[in-house]
Amino acid sequence: MERLNCVILAAGKGTRMRSKIPKVAHPIMGRPMVRYVVEAARSLAPERVIVATGYGKALVESCLEGAEVTFAHQQQQKGTAHALLATVALLAPGDILVLYGDVPLIKTSTLHAFIEFFRRSEGIAFMTTVVEDPSGYGRVIVDDRDGIVDIVEESEATGVVSGIKVINTGICMIRRELVSLVEAVTPDNRKGEYYLTDICKTAGRQGIKARAFFHKDAAEVLGINTRKDLLEATLAFRNAILDRHMENGVTITDRSTYIEADVTIGPDTVISPYCCLMGRTEIGQDVFIGPHVVIKDSIIENGVSIEGFTSLDGARAGEGARIGPFSRMRPKTVLKRNVKIGNFVELKNTTMGEGSQANHLSYIGDAGVGSGVNIGAGTITCNYDGRLKYRTTIGDGAFIGSNTEIVAPVTIGKDAYIGAGSTITRDVPEGALAVTRTKQRHIEDYSRRKKKCAE
Repeated sequence: MERLNCVILAAGKGTRMRSKIPKVAHPIMGRPMVRYVVEAARSLAPERVIVATGYGKALVESCLEGAEVTFAHQQQQKGTAHALLATVALLAPGDILVLYGDVPLIKTSTLHAFIEFFRRSEGIAFMTTVVEDPSGYGRVIVDDRDGIVDIVEESEATGVVSGIKVINTGICMIRRELVSLVEAVTPDNRKGEYYLTDICKTAGRQGIKARAFFHKDAAEVLGINTRKDLLEATLAFRNAILDRHMENGVTITDRSTYIEADVTIGPDTVISPYCCLMGRTEIGQDVFIGPHVVIKDSIIENGVSIEGFTSLDGARAGEGARIGPFSRMRPKTVLKRNVKIGNFVELKNTTMGEGSQANHLSYIGDAGVGSGVNIGAGTITCNYDGRLKYRTTIGDGAFIGSNTEIVAPVTIGKDAYIGAGSTITRDVPEGALAVTRTKQRHIEDYSRRKKKCAE
């Protein structure tokens, strides 16, 4: 294949988004939209991918950290030709494919077809499509042999031209040696901008005919300009992601499920309705995920069962673990094999050893829990004194009775027992029983005396 540069224009603010965030930085299924364009560009194996930034430069560049791109800064946003010229000094040898950071739905197959079309051209090709309402887009006037007579921007379109439904997507290719045509563009228009489309007329005066490549799926090749467009793109990506996982052997019982782009899921996993899987979550095989479960940046190993209305954020669940319903696993929580976490249990920065269980109504934070430990209902690790946090260590085989308060820092030894209703403030030796209840007293005739006082 001939050598290729991919230039991605991502300098605009996107005023119709009504946001302080640069348009191309808005996320779709967990990724900034511009990353999808970069991935499509990189799939073409170009010599170089250059991203032209402008508004919100730092944020846009942070969105592409590690993406193997070169940045060019367009200090003033004076139009598409002006943006392309900002990248010229960084171009490697090869033709130039111009893409846009707000067109995340573009497919690699479409770009390959466009490149093949361009190779048969005289050196300039623009991608076109047809829309019912062409408002906001440049109208493309073509002859009967795919030759572009003119591209008239929206602000300049009048009369019959304004009703043309063939529009310019902005995506184009130019031979490297024709960059001088871009340099010759002048801002002779109502907006005073340098339009890249003006190279068609300049090329025509030199006997070079620009050609129009028609793509029938307008939704794929048009930019995102509004929040409504952003939603439509999100829905398209969401369905594509769900389809991909189902093709790979995942059972998804309802399209209400939301799975972000970087989530991986093993075969024979079952996902119930209204789940939300986000970030760099990894889910193994044979996992069951109940309804309304939220999982973010977590690792779920094979055979785990997560019941409904459970939340995991930055947690890891070992093989065979059982979690929920109504449980919350906060960052740095690690559940080893066959751990059982029941309803209304919250863990934070805690490791639960193999086979341990906390079945209901407990908070375990900043703790190391051994294997085979039973934590009774209502147990709390008191890990925060208002200024600092402290750790609790519970040895293998320990039994923590219900309604226990463990005031950290404290260590409970292997096979130790804590009597229900105790407040533990000191270390408990291995195999010992710790009980801190006060002696039970009865006040005789209390009920009658209380009623008499109330009269």
